[in-house]
Amino acid sequence: MRQWTGPLRFLLTIGWYVALSLVIPIGIGYWLDHRFDRGPLFTLIGLGIGTIIAFYGLFRMLRQYKAEQEELKKGKK
Repeated sequence: MRQWTGPLRFLLTIGWYVALSLVIPIGIGYWLDHRFDRGPLFTLIGLGIGTIIAFYGLFRMLRQYKAEQEELKKGKK
């Protein structure tokens, strides 16, 4: 059972990170659109910023996870 709890926890962390990285900037952009009456301009900017943040964070997390897995394989040998 412990064998799959680590990867499951990692996947849940990634899911929440990506979701919040997108929702927060889009929400701020949506709020700015209504405050300044600018249409979808700030919402689209928020989507772009959130996407960049999500991909960068995802890349860093996957790189760290891969390094940890390689270290575990070296320890088992």
